Amino acid sequence: MMTIVAALLSGLLWLGGCGLHPVAALTWLAPIPLILASVRVRRRTALGATILAWSIGQLDMVRYYHGTLGLPVPAVAAVLGLGLGLAAGTVVLARALLLRGRTVRAVLTVPALWVLGEYAASHLFPQGAWWSLAYTQADVRPVIQMTALTGVWGVTYLLLAVPIAVAAVLGSALPTGTGRLDRTALACLLALLLGAGGWSAWSLGRSADPAEPLTVGLLALRQSTDGLPIDEPSGRDLLARYAARVADLTARGARIVVLPEKVFAVTDTTLPLLVDALRQAGAQIVVGTVLWRAGTASNVALVLDPDGGVTTYQKQHLVPGLEEWLTPGDDDVIVNGRFGVAICKDLDYPGLVRRYRAEGASVLLVPALDFTSDGWLHGRIAMVRGVENGITVVRAAELGRLTVSDGGGRLLGDVSAGDAELLVTAAPTTGWGTVYSRTGDWFPLLSLVLLVVAVEGSASGSRRTADRKRSMVVTAQSHQARNR
Repeated sequence: MMTIVAALLSGLLWLGGCGLHPVAALTWLAPIPLILASVRVRRRTALGATILAWSIGQLDMVRYYHGTLGLPVPAVAAVLGLGLGLAAGTVVLARALLLRGRTVRAVLTVPALWVLGEYAASHLFPQGAWWSLAYTQADVRPVIQMTALTGVWGVTYLLLAVPIAVAAVLGSALPTGTGRLDRTALACLLALLLGAGGWSAWSLGRSADPAEPLTVGLLALRQSTDGLPIDEPSGRDLLARYAARVADLTARGARIVVLPEKVFAVTDTTLPLLVDALRQAGAQIVVGTVLWRAGTASNVALVLDPDGGVTTYQKQHLVPGLEEWLTPGDDDVIVNGRFGVAICKDLDYPGLVRRYRAEGASVLLVPALDFTSDGWLHGRIAMVRGVENGITVVRAAELGRLTVSDGGGRLLGDVSAGDAELLVTAAPTTGWGTVYSRTGDWFPLLSLVLLVVAVEGSASGSRRTADRKRSMVVTAQSHQARNR
């Protein structure tokens, strides 16, 4: 009964602490009931309880994967299976080490399993680094500052290490435990909190150079379908509505206006109509379009200069299954020396944003689309990319949210899309270098070392237990032989 209660409690905590609209505090609490129960039951029972808990926690996401994203059942099963494996492996490995009194090793090395699983998924799955526990903390600025040091991997590590330490402390202090506080576990917990807290305090104290603030406008209007041709009545009507609203934002001081992804469909023949309608004196307009050339289509962001010049960025990372009819690009685009251009899913790939930072970009201009229900999550993933690299992210999603965030994760503006606009008068245009932007994915390599240490500790404990059992058997047999 205790195990069933623990599984249900952890499952409900994961259900509320993960997904499209997570409650950040619940993510930290979710593993604790399972770990507390696991050291009091057989390994097989602990494994089954963890599988049940994670399955409950992913109910909403399974519907999103299959119903919203349209992933086939095998792909959904693969994502669910990855989470099941990581959750089960984490609980079972922590259980083994805690039972052997290896508290420090359990707290500091077991979380590496989940980190490596997320890192592998970011390279093996066609979705990039969109699958991570770290994004559940996107609105908790002190926590998300860790990404400037380690990327999302360090936040995931803390989300497992802290609960293991808390479970070890509680397990020792409860009447069903030893009755004595596990000071080793408490010391590990304090070390984690002080280390992460110290880094966060230093990171939060930084700020961008206020000397060159920029007024930016974001605009997203409702439309019947994506990619409306501007030489058709519906497209001309939408273009007229956008032109009027863009002119209003420019009149209110916007020097850059960002529109969503795939708003219009244009060819080389109709492109001048779009440029002439949206061009504004003294302002740059970024608009997402489907560009048709020689029978092929590309998802592009057009940067329209005040003088009529056009810079084209072609989306590099297309949505699997939904954008296979489009041709991906492979070139980064930076305008005016500091404004990088990306489109929606591109920001699910940490390497792309790190590359932009290395090339001198301090602001990202991002037309986006989203799927309504995932507006918060996908917008916050983009914000985390900004914190990782110390840059401002300006993102306008037609079916998501309009957001402007700086390199410290401060939300300077955030509104739901749908005939909505946003004007931010002091968006930083200078960023700062971060450890992560300079060094990349060093934390998964450290996690590999930590996981080897964790597995070795568990295996050596099992060998010693087996050796003791064999020694007891041999001793018993010797006594029996002497008695005979």
